[in-house]
Amino acid sequence: MERTHYVRIWADEAGESHFEDVSLETAVSPAEPGVAELWISDPADVTRAHFVTVQAFDQEPDWHCAPRRQFVVFLDGWVRITVSDGESRTLPAGSVVLAEDVTGRGHVTEHEPGERRVLLLPR
Repeated sequence: MERTHYVRIWADEAGESHFEDVSLETAVSPAEPGVAELWISDPADVTRAHFVTVQAFDQEPDWHCAPRRQFVVFLDGWVRITVSDGESRTLPAGSVVLAEDVTGRGHVTEHEPGERRVLLLPR
């Protein structure tokens, strides 16, 4: 069985944020003729979708908490995220992050300069 992955950002009781690598099992779904094979995970409940354009030209990234528990899908450009325990990751376009650090010190997000497209999926 294949797996798919996302990065989780969460805050501990002391308010420090951390990364966690999460992997989900996937199952092969029969595709229609002429369509590539689909590897599908179990569904994740979301309440709505927000299509966002980030104007990342003159950034001054700073610490912030997630406004709500949400999946963040970075559709283009890289993103650099630093959590308060000191770890930093540069993620490529297409990366998925579950932001759950709604309290505490939060994290810092820096986008590749330019207009960046992001999909927010609140949970």
